[in-house]
Amino acid sequence: MPKRFNTAPELPRVRRRIGRDTTEAMVTVLALACSAGVFGVMIRWEFFDITTQSEYDFMRNAFLISSGLLWLMVIRLELTSKSKAESLYAIQMKEYEIMRTQWLEIASEKMVYDAKKATQPLEIVQNREPIIVQVPEKEKKSKDK
Repeated sequence: MPKRFNTAPELPRVRRRIGRDTTEAMVTVLALACSAGVFGVMIRWEFFDITTQSEYDFMRNAFLISSGLLWLMVIRLELTSKSKAESLYAIQMKEYEIMRTQWLEIASEKMVYDAKKATQPLEIVQNREPIIVQVPEKEKKSKDK
């Protein structure tokens, strides 16, 4: 919002979401890593060194559960971010309406003032007293010394 009233305030823009913070980025990276781990376990990737069926079942279930929880967390953070963006936009719109109202009031007052100034004839000063008052003699002598 502008700090001056010589121009109209700008209308706030609607944002889909507020920027991604570190927590959201890390959770997303972990969710992608767990999803890759689920894929690796499913194809019995040699990196995991799975030998028995019980070990395979345990790793698959652990990766599926952790991946599911992380993706749910990503979705929750996304929805929270969208709701924050919507509430921020609502606040910015209220501020915009206040600023716009104040700007219109100031602009209309300025127009009224300019109109009055343009329609009033120049006032003639009736009492012509001198503005500069003469300095008494005593002060003149003390200033000269």
